[in-house]
Amino acid sequence: MNKIFNLTSVFKSHEEEDGCVHICGMASTGDFDRAGDTILPEAWSKGGLSNFEKNPIILFNHDYNRPIGRATGLKIGENGLELKAKISKAEPQLSQLIKDGVLGAFSVGFRVKDADYIEETDGYKIKDAELFEVSVVSVPCNQAATFSLSKGFDSMEEYKDFMKTFTNREALAGQSLAGEESLTASDRLVSASYSDATKEIEMSGEVKTPEIDLEALAKKVAEETAAKIAMKQAETKAAEEAARVEAEAQAAKAAEEKAAKDAEVKAAIETGVQTGTEKLVEEVQSKLTAKNAEMDEVLKKYEADLKEKSDEIEKMRDSKKVFADRASSRDSVSKFGQELMYAHMLGVMTKKGWDTNYGRDLFEKAGISYTAQAADIDQEVSSQIEKEIMRELRVATLFREINVNGAATVLPIQPDTGKADWAINATSGNLENRDASSAGYNQYEPKQVILNAYRLVSSTFMDNDVDEQVLVNLMPMLVEGVARAHAREVEDTILNGNGTIQGLDNVAAGYDPGTFSIASATKLTAAMLLGARASMGKYGINPTDLAYIVSQNSYYDLLQDAEFQNLNEVGSDLAAKVTGTMGAVFGTPVVVSDEFPAETTGAPAAFCVYRRNYVIPRLRGVTVEQDYEVMNQRRVIVASQSLGFEELLAGDGTNEPSVKIDFEA
Repeated sequence: MNKIFNLTSVFKSHEEEDGCVHICGMASTGDFDRAGDTILPEAWSKGGLSNFEKNPIILFNHDYNRPIGRATGLKIGENGLELKAKISKAEPQLSQLIKDGVLGAFSVGFRVKDADYIEETDGYKIKDAELFEVSVVSVPCNQAATFSLSKGFDSMEEYKDFMKTFTNREALAGQSLAGEESLTASDRLVSASYSDATKEIEMSGEVKTPEIDLEALAKKVAEETAAKIAMKQAETKAAEEAARVEAEAQAAKAAEEKAAKDAEVKAAIETGVQTGTEKLVEEVQSKLTAKNAEMDEVLKKYEADLKEKSDEIEKMRDSKKVFADRASSRDSVSKFGQELMYAHMLGVMTKKGWDTNYGRDLFEKAGISYTAQAADIDQEVSSQIEKEIMRELRVATLFREINVNGAATVLPIQPDTGKADWAINATSGNLENRDASSAGYNQYEPKQVILNAYRLVSSTFMDNDVDEQVLVNLMPMLVEGVARAHAREVEDTILNGNGTIQGLDNVAAGYDPGTFSIASATKLTAAMLLGARASMGKYGINPTDLAYIVSQNSYYDLLQDAEFQNLNEVGSDLAAKVTGTMGAVFGTPVVVSDEFPAETTGAPAAFCVYRRNYVIPRLRGVTVEQDYEVMNQRRVIVASQSLGFEELLAGDGTNEPSVKIDFEA
C-alpha cells in the first residue's frame, strides 16, 4: 500500500562565507517512538533513496511550491539516515529563523514497503521504506523525533487491512485491531480521558462529566488532517516528478545512442573511403620516389586502381588546396607557383601545354593569363622545380651558388696576401709595387678560376593512354620523383665526382685517425672528426665556417659518442641554417648523406670541409620537356639543369680546405 508517513527530527545549522546556511542532522533514527514503532537504518538501503537522489530539493512545510534549498549529502549510517542540506540565501527570512533556532527540525515523507509487528511495544519494526521528500518544519518539542503510522490512512478499516499484510501479524487479526493499537495519538487521548472518567463513576457512584480539552483536540485533529492531505499531494507530485525525470533520462539516452550510432556509421564510411584511397596514394608515392624508380612502370602497375579512385583522390587533393585572395597579377603568379608548376608538368606529359582542364581552371582561379605573363610564369615554374630539388638536397646546401651566364665563366679571386706596410717603413711609397723578392712584398695579385656548368638530365617514360586526371592527382608525387632523381645525382657528384667534376673525394687531403677499418669494427668518434679539423690548418679555425659530412653508418656511430651533440642539445636554429643538419661536434654542424660509396678499404667515411672554398655555378634554372618515341609509342619526359662544383683554392699540404677520413685495411 502506497502511503506517506511523517518522521520529524532535530538538526543543527551553521552559516558559510557565501551567506548560505548549511544544516545537518538525522532524518530518521532507529529509536522507538511513543507509539512503539521504529524504522531500521537498513530500511533505506534497499533502493528507497534512488528517486529522491535524482532531485534532492528541500521544501518548507511540505509545500512543493516553496523549495528553499538542496540536499548536499545523504548517508545511511549506523543510527539511521543522515542528511546535509544547503538553504538558499534567496530565503533570508527562513535562513534567519533557522539560525535563531525557531526552525530546527526535519520532516520526511516516506512509504512503508515492509514491516514486522513487535509484540513487546505493540508497534512496528519498519524494514523497507521509500523516501518521498524532506522538509524544514517547526515542530513542538514534545513531538521531536516521533512518527505515527496510523496518520497515513484515510480510515480505520484501511489501517486494519494494511496491518494484515504482515505475515507475523496474522495471529493478531481480529483480536485488538480495533483496539488501542489502531488508534492515533488523538484517538488514544480521547480514549484515555473516557476511561478515566468511567473509573471515577465506578468508584464514587456519581456520574461526572469527563474533562476533555476539546479545543486542543480539535486543533490536533486539524493538524493531522492537514498533514495527511499534504503527504498525499507530495506522494502524487513525487510520483509525477519521478516519471518525468525517468522519461527525460530515457529520451536523452536514446538520443545519445542514436548519435553515437550515426557517428560510428559515418566514421566507418569515411574511414573506408579515405583509408583505401590514402593507402593507394602512399604506396604509389613510395614506388615513385624509390631509388632507380621507372615512372612508366609504376603507372602501368597502378593504372587501373588510380582510375577507379580518381574521384576520391581529386577530392582529397582539393580539400588540401587553398586559393588565396587575388592580388596583383605578379603576386598571383607567385602565390600559385606550385599549382603552375603542376600545370606545366601536366602539359608537358600530355603534350597539351597549358590547354589542359587543370591549367584552364587554374588560370581562371588565379586571375592570370599566360599570353600576357608568359615570362613571369615560366620563371616561376622553373624556380618552383628548382625549389623541389633543393628540398631533397643535403650536402649541396652547404655551399654557395653562383649564377653564371655561360657554360664556362671566369671568376677572379684573391688568395691570401702578405701583410701591409706601415708608412714609416716604406722607402719610396707604401703603395709602390715591389719585386716578389723584396722584403716588403705585399702587392695585389689576383688569380682566376674557371666555373664550369654541366648539363644534368633525367628522363622517364610514359605511355600515351595515361589518363589526364590520374596524372593531375599524382602530380605532387611525380614532381617529387623528378626532384629526387636530380638531387641524388648532385649529392653523389659533390661527394664522389663523376669523371669530369672533381668531388670532395678527389680533392680532399687524407687524414689517418689510426686504425679505422670495417674488420676491426672501429667506430667513428667526435675525437676523430676534431683531429681532421685540426689537420686543416688555418681553414679549421672557425667552427661555423666548417661542416662535417658523414655516412649513415658513421652517423649511428656518433650517436653512441658522448661528445656528439644531437639536435636536442644544439637546438633547431642550427638545423634551420644548415639543411640536413643532424647534430654538431664542438660547434661544427654534422650533415648526413646516403650517397657515400660502399664501405671498403680506401672509401671515405667522413669529410671535414671549409665551406667558403667551394661553389656551385648554376646556369639558369630547371626545365622540363618531352619527346616522343614513335617505335615504342611512348613519351619521354626530360628534366634538365646546368650546374657544377668547383674548388677555389687547393690545399698546400699545411692548410687544407677539406680533409677526409677513409676506411683502412
